[in-house]
Amino acid sequence: GGDRAERPLFRLCRAALVRVVQWKAEVRRKAWKGFEGTELHAEFERFCTDEHDWLDDFALYMARKDRTGGTPWWEWDEHLVRRESAAMKKTEREMGDEIRFHKFVQFIFCRQWAAVRDGAHARGINIMGDVPIYVAHDSADVWANRDLFQIDERGNPIVVAGVPPDYFSATGQRWGNPIYRWDKLRETAYRWWITRIRVNLRLADVLRLDHFRGFAAYWEVPAQEPTAMHGRWMPGPGLEFFDALRKELGPLPLVAEDLGFITEEVNMLREKT
Repeated sequence: GGDRAERPLFRLCRAALVRVVQWKAEVRRKAWKGFEGTELHAEFERFCTDEHDWLDDFALYMARKDRTGGTPWWEWDEHLVRRESAAMKKTEREMGDEIRFHKFVQFIFCRQWAAVRDGAHARGINIMGDVPIYVAHDSADVWANRDLFQIDERGNPIVVAGVPPDYFSATGQRWGNPIYRWDKLRETAYRWWITRIRVNLRLADVLRLDHFRGFAAYWEVPAQEPTAMHGRWMPGPGLEFFDALRKELGPLPLVAEDLGFITEEVNMLREKT
C-alpha cells in the first residue's frame, strides 16, 4: 500500500540496503587502489581497448555523476552537456583516475560474469538475458548519442514512451523514457542497436526483447502530458531493423515479449523474425 515506506520492516530493509551499497563501494575503492601493478593489469588495458566503443562514455558519465552527487547529465556544465571537444578533454584530464576506476569496476564484473557463464555452460545451462527496448533518460546512452533520441537542445525529451489505457490502467502507463529517432538510426544502419545486441550476446545465450510490439508500432506521449492517455501510435522500424541485425550478427537467438496491445501486425513481425 501507499504507506509501506512507514512500515518498520520496510525501513529496516531500506537501511540495510544502504549499508550494503556503501560497504561494497568502499570495497571496490580499496580493490582499485591495490590494482596497479598486479598480474591482471595488462588484461585490464586490453579490456579498455577492446570495449572502448561503450566503455569510454560510460566511465566518464559515471565519474561525473559521482563528482556531482548524482546530478542528471542535462544539468551539467552546458559545454559538457553538448560534449564539446574542449570540455570532454578537460574532464578526462581532471577526472582521469575516477574514469579509470569505473572502467575497472566494469572489467571486474565482466571477468566474474564470464566465470558464471562458463560454469553454467559446463553444466549444460544456457542463460537468458533481457534487453528493454528503451533506455533511461539519465544514462550514458542518451548523453553520448543525443542525435538518436527525440530530445531538445537542452536535453529534455520532446516525446516519451508508454502504453495507452488498457485493463491494467485507465490512464495508460507513462514510462517517461525518451523515444528513438528511428530515421537517424536507419541512416547509420542501426549501428548503435547492433553494438547493444552484440555486447548483450556476450553476456547471455538468448535475449528476450522487452516490449517487442514497439518494433512494429509504439505509443508516443508528448513529454508535458502527466499520463499516457493523450498519445498516439507511431510506426516502429519493423522487419528492416531485424534484417540489419541479422546481416551484421548472424542468426539471432531472440525471444519476443508478447505483453501489450498485440495486433496482427505485431504477430506477423514476430513470425517473420
